[in-house]
Amino acid sequence: MTDLIPELTLVIGDQPPAPELPPKQAQTRFQLMFRSFIGAFSRPEHPLALFLDDLQWLDVATLDLLDDLLTRSDLQHVMLIGAYRDNEVSPTHPFMRKLDAIKAAGGRIVEIRLAPLAREHLGQLIADALRCEPERAAPLAELVHGKTGGNPFFAMQFLSSLAEEALITFDHHAACWSWDLDRIHAKGYTDNVADLMVGKLIRLPAAAQNALQQLACLGNIAEIATLSVVLGISEEQVDEALWPTRRQELVERIAGTYRFVHDRVQEAAYSMIGKELRVKAHLRIGRLLAAHTPPEKREEAIFDIVNQLNRGASLITSTAEREQLAEFNLFAGRRAKASTAYVSALTYLTTGVALLPEDAWQRRREIALALELNRAECEFLTGALAEAERRLAALSTRAVNTVERATVACLRMDLYVTLGQSSRTIAVGLEYLRHQGIDWSPHPIDEEVRLEYERIWSRLESRTIEDLIELPLMTDPACLATMDVLMYLGPAAMHLDANLLALCNCRSANLSLEHGYNDTSCVAFVAIGLIAGPRFGDYQAGYRFGRLGCDLVERHRLKRFHGRTSMIFGNQVLPWTEHVRAGRDLVRRAFETANNMGDLTYAAYCGTQLTTNLLAAGDPLIEAQREAKNALAFAQKARFGLVIDRCAIQLALIRTLRGLTPTFGSFDDESFDELGIERRFSENPDLATAEYCYWLRKQQGRFFAGKCTEAIEASSCARRLLRASPSVSETAEYHFYGALSRAASCEAAPADQRQEHIDALAAHHRQLQLWARHCPQNFENCAAMVGAEIARIEGREVDATRLYERAIHSARENGFVHNQALAYELAARFYAARGFKQIANLYLRSARYGYLQGSRREGTATR
Repeated sequence: MTDLIPELTLVIGDQPPAPELPPKQAQTRFQLMFRSFIGAFSRPEHPLALFLDDLQWLDVATLDLLDDLLTRSDLQHVMLIGAYRDNEVSPTHPFMRKLDAIKAAGGRIVEIRLAPLAREHLGQLIADALRCEPERAAPLAELVHGKTGGNPFFAMQFLSSLAEEALITFDHHAACWSWDLDRIHAKGYTDNVADLMVGKLIRLPAAAQNALQQLACLGNIAEIATLSVVLGISEEQVDEALWPTRRQELVERIAGTYRFVHDRVQEAAYSMIGKELRVKAHLRIGRLLAAHTPPEKREEAIFDIVNQLNRGASLITSTAEREQLAEFNLFAGRRAKASTAYVSALTYLTTGVALLPEDAWQRRREIALALELNRAECEFLTGALAEAERRLAALSTRAVNTVERATVACLRMDLYVTLGQSSRTIAVGLEYLRHQGIDWSPHPIDEEVRLEYERIWSRLESRTIEDLIELPLMTDPACLATMDVLMYLGPAAMHLDANLLALCNCRSANLSLEHGYNDTSCVAFVAIGLIAGPRFGDYQAGYRFGRLGCDLVERHRLKRFHGRTSMIFGNQVLPWTEHVRAGRDLVRRAFETANNMGDLTYAAYCGTQLTTNLLAAGDPLIEAQREAKNALAFAQKARFGLVIDRCAIQLALIRTLRGLTPTFGSFDDESFDELGIERRFSENPDLATAEYCYWLRKQQGRFFAGKCTEAIEASSCARRLLRASPSVSETAEYHFYGALSRAASCEAAPADQRQEHIDALAAHHRQLQLWARHCPQNFENCAAMVGAEIARIEGREVDATRLYERAIHSARENGFVHNQALAYELAARFYAARGFKQIANLYLRSARYGYLQGSRREGTATR
């Protein structure tokens, strides 16, 4: 078996940071150790086994290092072992999110859940510990199992208690261990582990008991310096007081901290404090921590302070102290929210509001407003949308200046977009802009967009686009507030009016050129790439503006909208000039960044855009289905209706292409109702983006099913919503499948309809040819395929043959397996119609092989 053992193993849990380092420094040391290990030994010739035990030291930064290792293509033998307790590692823990990512990437994960010890296993353990035959230990093992249920910790503590009370003794004359079951039964031991632990703790010295109780009040773990303050003794005396507990393995000293070895020990120590005394104990500890924490370190210690004071708040009668505690809860809520711990943040903020006096809006307005704003945001982020809407509506009447109005408006717009109420979003945004002297219609005309776009170039003057990286920092509060409103207005405008979206982005860019950059400038410059190329034909300028936005993020570490910037650039700007897969990693990172920053709106967008990318690139449908399911689950959790619809539509297309719906080409099954969703779209114009996605995917599904008349009808419905298209890929697919549907319908169409098909086909072809000139990697195969169909219809057989071959070659060279298969299929029909049956059969086999490649699993429909 030696060939199965990795050459190098890093056992993280067994190598804790140096005791003299506080936790934060210890974490840094841990990261350095991990980075050093990876750098020195992660080579192809060294198989690796990584054992992650104590996950409290494992944070996002360290997991990024691990991710770099796991995704390296040159490493082929890596085994990662993670050990953790379910109650200590939540689903949102970085390690658990990393496991989900590994699963999504197709990595093999084996979960081993440790069950309680069986009676026979406990018997083996006891027999081994007491050096006796299993038969002799069996009655004792049965007693212990009955008391402990096989819980390993409880069993060991129970056996330890029996030894301490001389109910298990070593008989020196017989040279063996002995025990009396009758005496043990007579002792009446409880079968409750907490009571058993209390029995052990009360035999400790008084100083040790007191130290344990104070540690239990602080939590599962506390720094020695904190214990010193709470106990009123030196750190050396803390060590001395807790030495008996360390000797009995009730607590352990790690990296300048003391930690309970098990939560049941903490539970027992805490239960020793009378219920009526616990509130006083927490209040005393909280006051001590607040008094002894220097102002410059208060933010770092805010959770320790607030958690204690909140539990003692019922005893606080001073108005000044209650207001101070409300402010502490505001700090704690903001920190928890920044760490994406939204439920905890909401608890702190709600507590803070309750602590304020009735006249707080007159006496402490700034704190009252901040608490309510952050509370509304956390309600939004935790899915309590109705509560958030009521709170924000009330706050909008209390806003008295530009910054306050903008802050409330941005939260309201984010909420209404999530609820699928784009019209209300736009109304809120435009109302704020009118306060700033910007009077826009919800539906601006093309000329307004052109003038605003031209102002960008006039303000550039002699500078290049790249020179804008040197813009100064924007400092004007009103301008910063307006930039935020324009940013949050964008998603709603995207759903309803492309001109309004373009106007928002161009105005944001102009404000940046005039007043300097801020974090929203990054998104604005990237979004110019959506205007410069598709609308004004300058695709290179669009790419350069997009690159400028990303460079601003990196140079100035502007993280707030990093996810948005990356998603727009990777999925909506790059494909005009680079391969559609080039931006995929950006979209993946954008999801992680937006999710970690609490930007759930764009995190949800990233999920559905990733599926869009996979479908456009022709990746295996089973992979696209997995991504679509993940995106749908995320959007449902965030209650983001627009994205829920888009994900469901994408899943419906994938399912029918894989042959998983009752009728090939139709989305209808037990989970999707075409007539129902069409009725809902007709009743709600705010769902334009989702509706466009539906008609586009219906056009695609009907085309592959050979129902070209229905495909053309769907294409006509998509055309009126074309400006709601949220991605390059979907716009291109509209033209591509629209053209092929028209081409397939031409010959059988009545004479009075034939010209309509030909004109529409030519218009689609012109657009694809234009894009192919700027980015042949993505669009050449599509333009050639449509060109071949036009040549076929016009009887130009030599041109058709040449163009089919160009489409096949271009699709193959650029990895578009699905388009290669489709080109083979269309060419096969062309050859079959002209009597070249052998070539037609060869091309049909190639088409079938390509379609199967696009699935890589049984269940895909082949035409």
